Amino acid sequence: MLSCVLLSSGCASREAVDLVFLTREGCVLTDQMRTNLDAALTHMGNARLAYRVVHLASFPANDPRRGYPTPTILYEGRDLFGMPTPVPPFPDPT
Repeated sequence: MLSCVLLSSGCASREAVDLVFLTREGCVLTDQMRTNLDAALTHMGNARLAYRVVHLASFPANDPRRGYPTPTILYEGRDLFGMPTPVPPFPDPT
C-alpha cells in the first residue's frame, strides 16, 4: 500500500524529494512504519532515497506539523495519506 501511495505521489523518480518522517519520543509505531517505508522505497528501486527523520519536539509550539499524529510521512510538506494540515489547538500526544 505504501509503495502505491509513493508511486502515485511522484516519489518513484530518482530526483531529490522532500520526504520527512515525523515521530516523537516513545512512539511505539515508529519502528514498524520506518520498516514499511524502507521496504516500499526498496520495492520501487529507491532504496537509497533519503528521507529526514524529525522529532515533533524539535518544532516550535505553533508549528502545524506538531499537530500530526506519529508516525507521519510528509511529502513536500503534506501528509502522504491525505490528512489535512493540523490547526491549533493541537491535541496532546497519546
